[in-house]
Amino acid sequence: MCGDYLARVGRQMPQFAGIAVLDTQGVVRCRQKPGGEGMSLADRLYVREALAGRRAVGTFLVGRLSDAKILPIAVPIVDSAGTVQGVVAGSLNLDWLQSRLSERSFAPGGNLTVADRNGVILARYPDPGRFVGTRIPDDYQYLVRATQPGTLELTSQDGTRRILAFFPPVDKKRDLYVSAGLSTEEEFRSVNRATYVGVAVILFTCLAVFLAAALTARRSIQMPVNRLLETVQAWRGADENARTDMKAEEGEFGQLGQAIDAYMDELRAARRQRRRDEERQKLLMGELDHRVKNLLATVQSVARQTFRSAGTDAVVIETFNQRLSAIAEAHALLMRGIEQSASLSDLVSVTIKPFDIAKPSHFIVEGPDLVVNSRAALALGMALHELCTNAVKYGALSAENGRVCITWTLRETADHPVLDLCWQETDGPPVRAPEKSGFGSLMIQRILSSQIEGKAEMHFADEGLIVRLRAPMPPAGVPIG
Repeated sequence: MCGDYLARVGRQMPQFAGIAVLDTQGVVRCRQKPGGEGMSLADRLYVREALAGRRAVGTFLVGRLSDAKILPIAVPIVDSAGTVQGVVAGSLNLDWLQSRLSERSFAPGGNLTVADRNGVILARYPDPGRFVGTRIPDDYQYLVRATQPGTLELTSQDGTRRILAFFPPVDKKRDLYVSAGLSTEEEFRSVNRATYVGVAVILFTCLAVFLAAALTARRSIQMPVNRLLETVQAWRGADENARTDMKAEEGEFGQLGQAIDAYMDELRAARRQRRRDEERQKLLMGELDHRVKNLLATVQSVARQTFRSAGTDAVVIETFNQRLSAIAEAHALLMRGIEQSASLSDLVSVTIKPFDIAKPSHFIVEGPDLVVNSRAALALGMALHELCTNAVKYGALSAENGRVCITWTLRETADHPVLDLCWQETDGPPVRAPEKSGFGSLMIQRILSSQIEGKAEMHFADEGLIVRLRAPMPPAGVPIG
């Protein structure tokens, strides 16, 4: 009768490989299947725990009666007084447990492990045939022995990297160990894909921003700057009509370009005015040169007629004419020096020629032959002419034995060569410093400073006037030959 009842129960509960009723000695009294009555299971720990009045879950084993892989479960039979009268023992069929486990849907690369309290695997997905009945390796036993559930990332027994959630036995004597894992590669695949897509989008955005910035910089900075530079270069190339044609509405560079265009208009107008002034000055200088020559010719003619009518010696007339010719040549050299360079030696010779009429000469001239530009030639010629005129009136050239020594050197400096010209008078009348500067000395100072950035130092010595003229020379002022 007991066996028939257990048989009906077994058909309703296929998860059990076997169900048996044990007496208080742990001896099988009846089973759902015939056979095995009288077999003692008292040596099983789970039976002893049930006889002690506790529900017990055993560990993995192979059943003695069924030879199947089972997980034994025992429940005590207690009367109304609370006394244990026997035990109902069931053998959970692990094949059934595995089939139910395999019916579940798992994420790709995921796993699920069920083990007893000793860490012997009862069911597993995937590869149950490889792992069921084996003990969880020592490297992972700390999970079975844990005191509370937890999660961590690790590499599973099958070599797959997973995020694992585990639930250890509560008190190390009952219940089961269960763990479930998700493959990091599979789970993070979408995350990684989203990350790669995000990084690609960021890179593309950065590239787009960079290209936009480059195009904006080229349009807003490089192109306006190039227009400014090209306009300036065109001006350097003598194209006075070059303009940026930029407007203030174009921003800061447009305002700058407009200001440059306005300045160039003013500069072009100033240049044109200067050229008109130079042409006018040139015309006036030519007219002056022409009138001076006509005046000298008139003076020469009048003097010739006057001297002849007075019966003047022909030698005196010839000497007078030579002096007028020398004055004309000096004047011509000065006029020519306005427009071109000249030899310093020639300049000195022509300038002093009208005053160098005595035999022997009252002049001593020494110095290297240099080429001076038009501005220097004009300034030095006018200064020497003024010194000669002053010497004839008041200085050494007014005395019969007077002498004038003109020497010059070109002294090299770190910045540029410097012309050092010395005018020294001797054997003339006594000289003394004037109470105030006359027109001649002021003229010499001003023309040297304005034309060639030079200066003159005058020293009124007992033996005669000494004047030192110093002026920086441009690269064209180099020795000849």
